[in-house]
Amino acid sequence: MKILKTNWINIVGVFTVLFLYTTIYGLMDSSISRNVFQAIIASLIGICLYGIMFWAGFIIMLIILDCVLIIPNSNNLKIKLLIEWIVISVPFIYWAIKYPEQRTLYIVAIITFLITQLLRERLINKATQ
Repeated sequence: MKILKTNWINIVGVFTVLFLYTTIYGLMDSSISRNVFQAIIASLIGICLYGIMFWAGFIIMLIILDCVLIIPNSNNLKIKLLIEWIVISVPFIYWAIKYPEQRTLYIVAIITFLITQLLRERLINKATQ
């Protein structure tokens, strides 16, 4: 159970970076005139409401893969975390190819998820000791 609790870093990390990215993008997009408040609200709506299916799938896949890969045996943890990152990133890669207008959003999500997975290794090591 301690290992599952370390997923907070992935959820918070990906949410925060995507929120910052979409807010900054909303402010810099010359085709849309928004103030800071409107950009923040638009980012929250986009990430929370439009992305609700993503978040549900993301969390469920994290839990399933943790239960299958990491909880039974935490040896070779970095390799298992990288496998988890690859498996969960496949939809992002597909969406980046299918929706080129939002490609950078998905690339940012993939890179952020990799970084949070590597940070999560330390949390798992602390939790299992």
